[in-house]
Amino acid sequence: MNESTKAIFALFLFAPGICIADNNDTHSEIISNQITEDKQESKDSTTTGIKFSTTEDAEENAKNEASTDLDQFGFGPALFIIKYDKEVLKDSKEVKLRGDGTISANGSEYTASLGVELHYDFSFGHKVKCYSDDCTVSKNWNRISSHRISPYLGLFDIENGINGIAAGLIYGYTKADLENNNTKTLNFGVGWTVHKDRLVLSGDVEEGAIPPSNLTIDDYTERKDVNGLSLMVSVNFGF
Repeated sequence: MNESTKAIFALFLFAPGICIADNNDTHSEIISNQITEDKQESKDSTTTGIKFSTTEDAEENAKNEASTDLDQFGFGPALFIIKYDKEVLKDSKEVKLRGDGTISANGSEYTASLGVELHYDFSFGHKVKCYSDDCTVSKNWNRISSHRISPYLGLFDIENGINGIAAGLIYGYTKADLENNNTKTLNFGVGWTVHKDRLVLSGDVEEGAIPPSNLTIDDYTERKDVNGLSLMVSVNFGF
């Protein structure tokens, strides 16, 4: 076999391997480019928000995201306006005997107290608005306001321990900035209340009646827990 024949034979022997190697390199390059494009698309999706086929779909998605953000615990300072089931006295000196021997009590069924409240929000009626020319991108829709209905637990008269407890339902109205930060919420709640250790007329004494003869003036009052209804107003922070 001469040298030319040997060269031709070697070319036929190794040419398929060279072609296969070239194809593998090309395939690897295609896969690498695809991975790079996928990463870029993922980055673009994170940066610009998910794109929908219609504006209505993007708006609905933004509302759903707002609902997820707003269904959370809230906590904040509160003012409680309370109506007791019976008159509560500030001091035993407010109970006196009139000239005709009947009881006079200068109490009140109403009081106000500062405290705190904790609740869990169930939000609805989200209002969103698009701040872009392309309103099919979900990020361009931002939460502006929503309504809330929430069960709450309130504590008041807490200067010297927890003396007042309230529980009920609140309605809240929330507004937020474009990034859903700096949220402001105003809540109004109604509920049942118990206020511990209040001074009231004792069970055997009624205002306007003649007290039993076996009682002294010190027996005209007693301390007990008093039930009532409360109106609560609060502002709160989410966490």
